[in-house]
Amino acid sequence: MAKTFRTVGLDFIDSAPKRIVVRVHFGHSPAAVFAALADAPGWGRWFPGFSTKSHYLTPAPYGVGSRREMIVLGRPTIETILAWDEPSRWAFAIEEATMPGISALAENYSIAGEAGGLSSLTWTMALDSSMRASGVIVGAAARATFRKAAKKLDRLLAGT
Repeated sequence: MAKTFRTVGLDFIDSAPKRIVVRVHFGHSPAAVFAALADAPGWGRWFPGFSTKSHYLTPAPYGVGSRREMIVLGRPTIETILAWDEPSRWAFAIEEATMPGISALAENYSIAGEAGGLSSLTWTMALDSSMRASGVIVGAAARATFRKAAKKLDRLLAGT
């Protein structure tokens, strides 16, 4: 059953009790990577467990304060956009979700340009969780899933 999460802002990204950070590289421009992150239904084509039925709840144009419903493992997750600094930063916080043991969660995506029109992305998941003992396992699983998703997104952006 979905529950309401504690409301957090951008400061939570740096102050959360638990943080998972992964850096990946893309063979594409920061603008292309940003566009993929901002495309709600698009996540279903590259991130495991996400559905192409995901969508924004607020009308376009999208930006800070926009809300979206992401369908994750068949269940709705409601998010609020915290940062929309195209093409360098995109972040959101979870409002409602079915995630036992988690009371607050936000994600930040910092995209940097690199030589040759390429980019790197630093993903930070910030959370407050009562799952103390499983923190290492959860972190390792999240890192592996994100790396897998990033590889799939890179291939998708390349058209392969």
